[in-house]
Amino acid sequence: MNTQRNNLNSFGRLFRNTAAAGLVLLLIAGCDNVLDKTPLGEQTTENFFTNEEEAIQATNATYNKLRDWNVHIFNFLGLTDMISDDATKGSTPTDAAHLNELVNLTYDAGHQSFDDWWQGNFQGIYRANVNLVNLSDADINPDLRDQLMGENRFLRAYFYFNLVRGFGGVPLITSPLSPDEYDQERASEEAIYEQIISDLEFASEHLPHKSAYPSDDLGRATKGAADAMLARVYLYLEDFSEAESYAREVIQSGEYDLYPDYFSIFTEEGENSSESIFEVQATATEDNTGGTQYTEVQGVRGTPNLGWGFNRPSRDLDAAYEPGDLRHQATILFPWEELPDGTGQTVVENQSMEDERYNKKAFAPSDHPGLHTNSPVNIRRFRYSDLLLIAAEAAYRNGNEGDARNFLNDVRERARVGRTLTIGILPENMAPMVYNVLEEELDGIDSRVFPRMVHENGPADQAGLEEFQYGFDRGRPRVDLMDLIVSVNGIPITDRDSFLDAVDQQTSGETIPVEILRFRSGEDPSEQTINVTVAELLPDIQASGQNLLDAIWHERRVELAMEQKRWFDLIRQGRAPEVMQALGKPFVTGKHELFPIPSNEIDLSNRALTQNPEW
Repeated sequence: MNTQRNNLNSFGRLFRNTAAAGLVLLLIAGCDNVLDKTPLGEQTTENFFTNEEEAIQATNATYNKLRDWNVHIFNFLGLTDMISDDATKGSTPTDAAHLNELVNLTYDAGHQSFDDWWQGNFQGIYRANVNLVNLSDADINPDLRDQLMGENRFLRAYFYFNLVRGFGGVPLITSPLSPDEYDQERASEEAIYEQIISDLEFASEHLPHKSAYPSDDLGRATKGAADAMLARVYLYLEDFSEAESYAREVIQSGEYDLYPDYFSIFTEEGENSSESIFEVQATATEDNTGGTQYTEVQGVRGTPNLGWGFNRPSRDLDAAYEPGDLRHQATILFPWEELPDGTGQTVVENQSMEDERYNKKAFAPSDHPGLHTNSPVNIRRFRYSDLLLIAAEAAYRNGNEGDARNFLNDVRERARVGRTLTIGILPENMAPMVYNVLEEELDGIDSRVFPRMVHENGPADQAGLEEFQYGFDRGRPRVDLMDLIVSVNGIPITDRDSFLDAVDQQTSGETIPVEILRFRSGEDPSEQTINVTVAELLPDIQASGQNLLDAIWHERRVELAMEQKRWFDLIRQGRAPEVMQALGKPFVTGKHELFPIPSNEIDLSNRALTQNPEW
């Protein structure tokens, strides 16, 4: 094992920055359709995999596929977030208009997003298959060989789990194909799931725990990641006993914990943290290698110019948060908000966009090396909070409501970010550009905090506190309405933290005076006192029965919002028809549970592939 560990440590940087693995991609990359009609690899695999360095490089190339455009980037966001009630297309109305077909459920089998994602995942499977065939006979340290095979089988399971959730039964390919095997039929969903489970069980047996990796190799697949994936897979299969068993194994391993500050999970500080079970690694470099476009396609469009502005958090998502839930603020980046990277830059309203907002969980610092196409932000794929909520749901289904509540309330406790009370607003520090507009009126006023949003039916809403309303005037913010918070029950307020501290010093159920300075367009600022009743922030869930299950599902939505989980959750829970139809979207039961098999792939298979029902 020492040889294995030393070799992985030596080549760990190839995983974080896989530019060096680029040569390997020429050896194992498939062509653009699933069936790999050009038998690449015949000439090179015979003289590759001859030493441990090459075996590691080849495995790094399988990981590299996770960063590609057609696996986790553009169309993937459409097939997971935009299609759901969590988000809409974003950007300008005519940019990538085909994504509106996903938002409105008006797509057909020729829609490019399905073909793109199908190809990306099967290309990943192809790379894993090439590696597995050649690793089995590679003359390298047996422990290292088994680990690398475990990593490739984990990744193959990951790609197949994407495909089976999206399309149902797909071709089951576990080794590179010969020319007479290209026209593959679909295997059953059951067969795909059997292969996924087999791959993950092998990975669980042969992969080390996260703590066994040196720091340079954090991000590789682990035993915990394999077990967590098994818990997720069994949840989808409604085998709740196995789902709970695997989830508990991860929990009891002591390898993971909730990261204390929800706001930091998606920053550089939170990468590969205690909460990370599996995330796609990225490193930005001056020569634009090693990063992804994940943040660029979702970044601020306009000023500052950070991206394309796709995947806009929806107003329906706003309504899902309980009063004062600070995760709301950690999830959405608003116009006229200061960037969260400490540069002091302000998000200037872009009038070419509709209802402009951005996914803050995909925010990249504006000063990273290289271009925006080369973001250093890791793509979080499996967090410990997700695993806890899987454990909660499985425990509930198995009749263990006490443990289900405990797992659920663990997630809610962290979501309070150390606070206990609220008045039901999202408090925000005034961005420098907004301050400049109001500077004269703020003379002698120390406070810079205001309610960005007032949660509907929360204490502040009932008391009459107003949320920020704004416009755009000659390149500057026009403050149409702002309630500047001056004091809370006599405690002077200067910024967001002092406001949260002041509220936390109160008593739940007590009605307290909140002194504000109200700015309204066309009027002089007016001093007002609003009497607000203090409420408990995200109280522990005490519910049972269906109400408890509903609470678990609610928590999944707000905890994992904009992390590409919502659509498949709705399908799995059987709630997609109800939720989509309530938004006026024509979800058809028996049709929209699965994506159509891409018509291009049916043609390429000489029609060996059959279409899903109703498509």
